[in-house]
Amino acid sequence: MICMNRFMQSLKKRVIAFALVAVVIAAAGGWWYVSYYTRTPEYSIKMVQEAVSQHDKEKLYKYVDVNHMLDTASDAMLDGLVQAMVPATGDTKEAVSSLTKMFKAPVIMSLQSAVDNYVAQGTWIDENVDERSMAAAVDADMIVNRIGLPNISFQKLESMAVDFDNGTAVAKVQVRQTEAGEDYTLDVELVETDSGIWRIYEITNFKEFIENLQRLRQRHVKAYLDESASLMEQHDAVIAAAEQEIAGLLANGSLGSNATRSQVKAVLENKLIPDWQARKAELEAMEVPDAAGSLHRLRLKICDARIEAAASYAKWMDDKKAATIRASDNSLRMARTLEKDAELLTKQVNAHVR
Repeated sequence: MICMNRFMQSLKKRVIAFALVAVVIAAAGGWWYVSYYTRTPEYSIKMVQEAVSQHDKEKLYKYVDVNHMLDTASDAMLDGLVQAMVPATGDTKEAVSSLTKMFKAPVIMSLQSAVDNYVAQGTWIDENVDERSMAAAVDADMIVNRIGLPNISFQKLESMAVDFDNGTAVAKVQVRQTEAGEDYTLDVELVETDSGIWRIYEITNFKEFIENLQRLRQRHVKAYLDESASLMEQHDAVIAAAEQEIAGLLANGSLGSNATRSQVKAVLENKLIPDWQARKAELEAMEVPDAAGSLHRLRLKICDARIEAAASYAKWMDDKKAATIRASDNSLRMARTLEKDAELLTKQVNAHVR
């Protein structure tokens, strides 16, 4: 009995000691979390992610120096876009830099709107805008798409280099740019505040990111122009042969002859129209970069106009109605006008591809 009492007393002491150790460890852990971890750059990165997922604007502004971020991001965007399109040095660079400063204020306003919308709704552009706000929404949409924001997604925090003496840190943040189909590492600078909180201050290589994205887009545009030019050259040869055949039939015959009209109709329906339809189908199957979207849509309209003109002309070979031949002539004039527009637009697009 005495031994049992001693054993129980010893067990109680051990339990109490264990409990005290657990309390001390828990207290130490809580102290470490509050006093240390919450005052690290890693914690600030985590809080920014939470702010976005929880649509918490106040928390975002607590851990991000939004004003400075927008200021430096607008500079990087304008410089990066210009440098990618028109590489400038010396006096030319200074002149271009002065010109881009004129656009800085509206760019900052658009970026500010985009950031606020993204935190509040999870989208860069507010889809519930009235007509008076539509112009601003379009501007913001253009800017965020220009710098590829809708196609960027966070992947991971690669590393964190902290300079405690200077109160700065650089986070290597890997993002995925789906338009480019590539991963890219952004250098995110954080600065320690007087209260001990670390705030995201600047993306120091954002200009290089913009330049790389623009060059990639230029390569995509060049690839589209080269591929579509080859495609249309092949079809132009077929169309030229069909038109030459029709010219030969008309030179050796007469539109007053049913036989000639039947032969011309056969060339239209069996060679010329199918080739324009094939051209349109092949164009529709192409991958089209945004920068070439207007040109591509114009080319599809040309196909439609040419098909309509040829179809009406073939129909006229049978019905001989004035309304039918007028419809053919109208479609042909439309096609030729669109072709002139496409030629000019092709030159403009080519001018921005180095």
